Amino acid sequence: MNVRRVPAADTTFLLREQGSGNGRPVLLLHGVPETSSTWRDVMPVLATGRRVLAPDLPGLGGSTYSGAYDVASLVEQLAALIEAEVGGRVDIVGHDWGGSLALGLAGARPDLVGRLCVANAPYREVPLHRAVHIPFFALPFAPELVFRLGGRRVVDLMLSVAWKAATELDEERRSEYEAAYSDPEKVSAMLGYYRAAARPKLVAALRRSAPEGQPRVSAEKMLVLWGALDPVLPISVGESVVRDLGSSCQMVTVPGAGHYVIEEAPDVVASVLQDFLAPDGAPYSTSPAPAKKAPAKKAPATKAPGPAGSL
Repeated sequence: MNVRRVPAADTTFLLREQGSGNGRPVLLLHGVPETSSTWRDVMPVLATGRRVLAPDLPGLGGSTYSGAYDVASLVEQLAALIEAEVGGRVDIVGHDWGGSLALGLAGARPDLVGRLCVANAPYREVPLHRAVHIPFFALPFAPELVFRLGGRRVVDLMLSVAWKAATELDEERRSEYEAAYSDPEKVSAMLGYYRAAARPKLVAALRRSAPEGQPRVSAEKMLVLWGALDPVLPISVGESVVRDLGSSCQMVTVPGAGHYVIEEAPDVVASVLQDFLAPDGAPYSTSPAPAKKAPAKKAPATKAPGPAGSL
């Protein structure tokens, strides 16, 4: 795996890259509180015959960023990275915040997006009674104080609460994430994501007006991938994403995995994505190889044909 820094627009990305070939490149976007290391076990499987690119998101991990944190601005950074590295369309897989940005990129720049996979990331429906961290992170001062006093323990709590697989996150990556989100500059950037997303909705609520809607998203092929035991974004949220994306979107749920499905069930995820990203004409498997590191090995991932039957 090659790790390098790539300047694009207002960001200097830390970019992990693996693979080569004539297949369409794949862009993998991580969530919070993680970095592109999220994809370390998945990248080798996807890297046969194509380039696989996994950046740290703007301002997070090893990437630096000097702009605004609204989705439109962040999408511009990712579009600039794609244009600099590929100069054409990529297939995109995004988890958590990476999934939200993947949706934003597909809506704003469909010319750059081929296939789209969203993993445990909301679209138009966000259950704030479960995802209580979202309004909290939008508050001034209080989140910074919590991170300053709690440091690594706060990051560890964020990981532990929504991790449901029997096998724990390996210590190397846990330490990386704790360090990445204990740095005050990175904490400020992370909170910028939440504040830019939440405050327009709060303003609209105070004005008793409707918030600006999400753009309509379409892609060549769409998949929603969901850890079935996610306590923050339950399966019903994934089903709502499928409904909003339309009848051509399929859904795969992973039993035994929580919110961090990419790392909780990497073998299942890699197999599902390998099938999803296969050239047209290749069969789409409904029963991917079971994961070795999660209870999902006892029950294969399940595929739903569309909004009406995604369980």
